[in-house]
Amino acid sequence: MSAPPLAKSSFVNIDARARCLTPDCWGDLVLMPTGEQDRDGVPAFLPFTACPLCSSTFPIEQDMTDRELFLKVSWLRANPHVEEDEAPPEGAR
Repeated sequence: MSAPPLAKSSFVNIDARARCLTPDCWGDLVLMPTGEQDRDGVPAFLPFTACPLCSSTFPIEQDMTDRELFLKVSWLRANPHVEEDEAPPEGAR
């Protein structure tokens, strides 16, 4: 891995993407699924990501669970009219 960790919470947005941290790169980073799912079908993600434009890799800091991330992104996609910072707190869904 070539860079400092990127927080998993950086991917909490309607696109589930984060901008590449490499200076002057316009690439987007995405979470890569492992192929595993929990009993409810929530996917597990790898602990790193890579930029498709500059090929930089970034470890992902596990500041939230895969399930928390998946539920927050799903809620944002189901409620596109609501601002990201207005998302309900965990458990309020």
